[in-house]
Amino acid sequence: MPTPIWSHYPLVAAEPQGRSWLTLLDNLGRSPATVEAYGRGLDQFLRYCRAHGIDAPAATLEHVSLFVRYLRGETDATPTTSPVSNATLQQRLTAVRLWYDHLLYQGLRERNPVPRGRYSPSDRHQADHGASQRGLVRRLVRLPYVPSEADWTRLVAEAAREGLRNRLMFALAYYGALRREELVGLQVTDLDVAHRLVRIRPETSKGSRARVVCYAAPATPALAAYLSRRRVLDPRPGPMFLSESDRNRRQPVSKWTWSKVVERLARQAGVEGFSTHTLRHLRLTHLARAGWRLHEIATYAGHRNVQTTVQYIHLSGTDMLARMAATVGHLDRKLDSLLFEGP
Repeated sequence: MPTPIWSHYPLVAAEPQGRSWLTLLDNLGRSPATVEAYGRGLDQFLRYCRAHGIDAPAATLEHVSLFVRYLRGETDATPTTSPVSNATLQQRLTAVRLWYDHLLYQGLRERNPVPRGRYSPSDRHQADHGASQRGLVRRLVRLPYVPSEADWTRLVAEAAREGLRNRLMFALAYYGALRREELVGLQVTDLDVAHRLVRIRPETSKGSRARVVCYAAPATPALAAYLSRRRVLDPRPGPMFLSESDRNRRQPVSKWTWSKVVERLARQAGVEGFSTHTLRHLRLTHLARAGWRLHEIATYAGHRNVQTTVQYIHLSGTDMLARMAATVGHLDRKLDSLLFEGP
């Protein structure tokens, strides 16, 4: 599928420097998902500027700060459907900041109105203790959502009622801890059926890093059955997952289609907060609970830094209580006896 998809961000397409910037990103090999996200983010900023009579290329920090208020839903000047999340807000500001970097490079601006957070290199000791220049908006780091065992059981039961393709996509996304772009980007040739391995190509991964993941043996018959069905749809060794609908027959399943499938399954199971990325969180958490070492999980996930992996691994309250009882339970009992069992 060609990128950029200009119909998704018409104001960017109509703005010469917006179009130039997004085309440049595409030419440099940025992933389609990145181009899409930046295109939509800049388009929203340009739409805001047009609605408020702001010359976007010449906007100031004050204008950008008002755009932040708009995204947060804190102004009634131009109603918004709902406030965006902190992660979405950060993504929107990144797109706007990089566009202004492009304008700087083109000599069309002298300063970027969107500050970036960074540690000061002049004082390493202070930087190590958190002294930094904060970005325009504070970045919130939340624990990833991981469903309870009961929620997971209900969700799997709903997935089991799906057609073969959706069941296989659900299983592979979980087994391989795959991002949705990695899942829908799989090619038939990425599978090593003899060894139950799946190759993730760097062009489909978020960090542009190739890796190999695996899947469980019980999925092998389902995979063989799907490959036979897929050969009927298209005998050529192309995208793994194809649409079987009359409208998009033989077209690759898009990431948006897959997101809608997972959202529907979560809604039917009554599980709130579950998304395509939750399958990845859950698998990495299960690997941690099974005793995998941190660097092993990071390699499997395709993380450059183990600190990223730490954010993905979530121990439930029950896990922490069991670990605490097994390691420092004797110390806790001694303290309890002194505090609560005295005269």
